[in-house]
Amino acid sequence: MSYPIVIVRPDSTVFDLIKNMVGGEKGSMLVAGEGLLKEVEGIVTVTGIFRRVFAKGLDPAKVTVSEIMTPAPLITISPNASTKEAAKLMKVNRVRKLPVVEEGALVGIITSEDLLGCVE
Repeated sequence: MSYPIVIVRPDSTVFDLIKNMVGGEKGSMLVAGEGLLKEVEGIVTVTGIFRRVFAKGLDPAKVTVSEIMTPAPLITISPNASTKEAAKLMKVNRVRKLPVVEEGALVGIITSEDLLGCVE
């Protein structure tokens, strides 16, 4: 599980999102509001940016994250779940990122890369 979680606010521009993704070498970012107990509002991936912004000729400085994110409810997992459960959820739902949620609060994220790190 990756922690700390890098998030983006839904009212941020896609341009700012892209700068944060490049700076943090991220292929996606979870969307959440401010506050100590963050509730996942959605996710934005590089593929989503290309499909929903660039392929449509939109200006990323004029589009907000909330306009292009995949909105909640997302496929999530408990911090107590096994790596096998995470892999199965990813395969069945065809996702590469699983927000880790405990009692409605975002506590981390598991990526397909995290799971590959478990294989020796």
